[in-house]
Amino acid sequence: MQEIEITGAAASKFEGGYPLIQAKDLVAPITKPQVGDFVILTNHGHPVASAYLATTEHKLGWVLSKNSQQTLDQQFFTRCFKRAFRKRQPVTAEESTAVRLFNGSADGVGGMTVDNFAGEVLVTWENPGIQQQSHLLLAALEEALPEYRNLYELRHFDAQAVITAVPGAAPQPQTTVKISEAGTNYSIQLLGAARPGLYLEYRPVREQLKKNTQGKAVLNLLFYQTGMVAAAELGGAIQTENIEMKQRAQTDLLAEMEVNQLDGSRQKNRIMDLRGYLNYAQKHQLRFEVITINLPAYFRSKKGNFNIRKDAEALLAQLADLAAAQADIFITTPTNQLSLKELRRQTQLAFKQQGRSITERDHFSSPADFPVDHELERESAFKGLWVKIVD
Repeated sequence: MQEIEITGAAASKFEGGYPLIQAKDLVAPITKPQVGDFVILTNHGHPVASAYLATTEHKLGWVLSKNSQQTLDQQFFTRCFKRAFRKRQPVTAEESTAVRLFNGSADGVGGMTVDNFAGEVLVTWENPGIQQQSHLLLAALEEALPEYRNLYELRHFDAQAVITAVPGAAPQPQTTVKISEAGTNYSIQLLGAARPGLYLEYRPVREQLKKNTQGKAVLNLLFYQTGMVAAAELGGAIQTENIEMKQRAQTDLLAEMEVNQLDGSRQKNRIMDLRGYLNYAQKHQLRFEVITINLPAYFRSKKGNFNIRKDAEALLAQLADLAAAQADIFITTPTNQLSLKELRRQTQLAFKQQGRSITERDHFSSPADFPVDHELERESAFKGLWVKIVD
């Protein structure tokens, strides 16, 4: 394997468990880097770690083993996968037929994830480097998986890519598969789709939402891929008003209703500008007993662009006006652009600004099958709050 000289600071960092290789870690730029190559990181000629080259804009590669003499073969990766799968056993015993089996660097291989959707297993490659080793990794994965129906892959780094069947490992590939989560069904998109269509890590939020919508009017804002609408309706909501800016969300919502045998008679669905809807709802003094909102890192709007760091407080202040007395509000985000602490601060300021008093019922982070590499991140990218109006 090629040897790459790193700085003393980088050597200490990698020996401590930090997995991501950046340009500042190198003594000199890599000459003729080969995407996907396995390399040995050295400091003053002494081996430090084994890694692979990713050569994306900010991520040059990922450390795979602090043992620089480690042979990076199928046996090594099979052990890595099996170790991760054992950790998922308590999760797979729960009332869900979908689970994140492998979560990137938190499980030992940065740049890839593995999801099991009722036996349909999807491998997602996050960079071209790890995808170059797909033959080796898929062979190791097949050896480690106790059982599966079909194996698929997705090149997430390629904006035009769709989910494809792995040759020789998908005897009967499916375009969709039904998964079940505590009695709620979801239709997962597979062959030919750009994404599965459901954030599995939102599972704990859906669970609490379903328990708290009986007989209530529910507003779901930016619900795309969250599964909130079905959870609210199966929880007994008398009406859901569902607002999304992405046109394709409508198709997904129809599939969500069909797989749960819901006729949509208790729904009002709108594909429109979020700020435009909030202005409309305030003008008409609409009130809801449960509100969910999934805040993206940013979005473009005719009423002004949104950046979660700068604009979350103002947006949540508008939302506060729509909450009925004793309303439950679920605020989530899938981005690491905002910490849970900052989300909590902005939420408190927003409701105080509107003269509303709230109490925090719970907070959310990724469930057990989405472990976080704490050497790389302080907390999971996904986070959320459940607050209740108490004025």
